[in-house]
Parts: sequence; C-alpha cells; structure tokens
Amino acid sequence: MNEPLSYLVKYKNLVDEQSTTKQYDDLNVKLNSILEIVDRSKYTCTNEISLLNDQAKLIFTEMKKFDTLLSGLKDTLTDTLRNAETAYKIQSYKMYEEGINNDSADYILDRALFKSLIYKDHIKDYFNSRVGLLSSWKYPGIFIRPEHGEYVNKMTASDPLYIVDQTAELLEPATKLWNDTYQNRVRYKIINEDRDTIFKNFPEGQIGLVVAMNFMNYKPIEIIKQYLLELFDLLRPGGSFIFTYNNCNYPLAVKNFEKALYSYTPESLILPMCKLVGYEVIESYNDIETSVSWLELKKPGKLKTQRGGQCLGKVIV
Repeated sequence: MNEPLSYLVKYKNLVDEQSTTKQYDDLNVKLNSILEIVDRSKYTCTNEISLLNDQAKLIFTEMKKFDTLLSGLKDTLTDTLRNAETAYKIQSYKMYEEGINNDSADYILDRALFKSLIYKDHIKDYFNSRVGLLSSWKYPGIFIRPEHGEYVNKMTASDPLYIVDQTAELLEPATKLWNDTYQNRVRYKIINEDRDTIFKNFPEGQIGLVVAMNFMNYKPIEIIKQYLLELFDLLRPGGSFIFTYNNCNYPLAVKNFEKALYSYTPESLILPMCKLVGYEVIESYNDIETSVSWLELKKPGKLKTQRGGQCLGKVIV
C-alpha cells in the first residue's frame, strides 16, 4: 500500500458508516403491505400474485447477499488496517524513545505554549467541567503534566493535590501559580518511566482523581498500558482517570502521527486495554475536526471517605 495509513483509516470509516438496515426494514414493510393488498384479490390473478411473492423473496435474498458482501469488505479493511498499523506502532515507540532522550523541558513547555491541544472554548469548558466535577477536597488527586497551569487550576479542590511530571524543570511553572498558603498544600513529584514502578512512593488505593493532560498523546501503547495498570492500583474504588490521547481511529490523528507530532494510539487498541485492566469507561470524547480525544475511566466501586470536613488553618504571625 503506497498511500499513507490516514487514507486507509478515512476510507474504512466511510465504509463502516454504510448500512442497508434501514432500507431493508423500510422495503420489507412496503413490499409486505403491497403483497397483503394484492392477496385480497377476488379475481383469478393467482399467477401474477405468485410471481410477485417470488420476486419479493428474491429481492430480500439479493439484499442479504449485498449485506454479506459489504460486511466482508468491512472485515477485509479491518484486517488490512491491523496489518498496516504494525509498522506504525513500532515507529511510535521509536519516536517516544527519541523524545525521552532529546526533548528538553524548555522544548516541551514551549510546545504547549505555542500549540495548545485544546483551542476551542466549548471543548475546553467541557473538559474543565468534568475535571472540576470529579475533583473534591475529600480525596487526594494527581495531575500529570501541568504545563503552564491552565488546566491544573480545576483540580485545586483535591486535598492533597499531587502535581507530577518527569523533570523538576517541567514542574517549575506550577510552583508560581498560587500563593504560599496553597503551595504548602501541593505535593510535587517526579516520575520516572525507566523504573520498574513509575509511581514509586505514592499512596495506593487513596486517589480520587487522576488527570493526564497532553501527556499520553506522546506515549506509545506499551507505556500507556503501564500507566493504566499503576494508576488503577493508586485509585480508590470509584476513583476516576481522565487522559487525553491521539485517537488514531480518525484520519486527522493518524496524520498527526505521520507528521511526528503525536503517538499512534487508536481507540480500537486503547479501549480494550482499559477494560482488560479493569476500568469502566464513562466517556470517550472525540472532536474529529480538531483531533482532541480523551477517555474518562472509573475504577469500579463507590467513592467513600471518613473525612468530616476540610482541614483549614489560620496562620498567626
């Protein structure tokens, strides 16, 4: 196949949208109505009526053949895509390794500053509303990759709030966001993907909400799986995990990968992996025009706490 994978994904999506179910049902109702009327004839038209019944059966048989062929085409395209994307997954991991070794903190922060992942207000508002709704003073929270702080502000209700990234330099902008009183409540942590455990020394089974913003977009499937597994253990029953990613089930996201902007991570591979780990999928959000995608996952169970009220104190000089 000489064309980029994005063309195959676009074509596959168009074919997958095609269905004759409605037409079949409508035609079935119409023809049965006609046959019911003509069968009432008191005239000697038995030959014509018999031919009409035979022809109706033939029409439905041919339509079923058409549906079978269409389903076969869809299956072939799925197999073709699965085979073609193998090279993309390998390339995605190579891009990840190169980025880990070469992308400086300044480059990552500048990238976020000059190329915002979410640049439409209604998408941004909806994302923030979900984070704000799930963040509570009753439970600790983790925000991964704060960038310049635009989204982490919606998690300040979490107590304590862990703000984490892969270097101290990437955390620095967040250390300037709030006054000293609130900063004393924030716990900054550095995570390391080279270790056997990424989230070393984090409290297991205590976290109410984890948000990874514009972070998994640059991670290959294998690394995302490691995050899914570890964060599942950190979450309380009923806790949530929201993360953006590059959903390559859509052609624009595949083009972003082909331009070496993001990783190759189609929902068709990510979603089954989330379910296999044990998460419940609350929402899969996708804006095809801007290629913004995120998953909202939940650890099975109901959030519970013994906290009676938020701990507050007054500083006396």
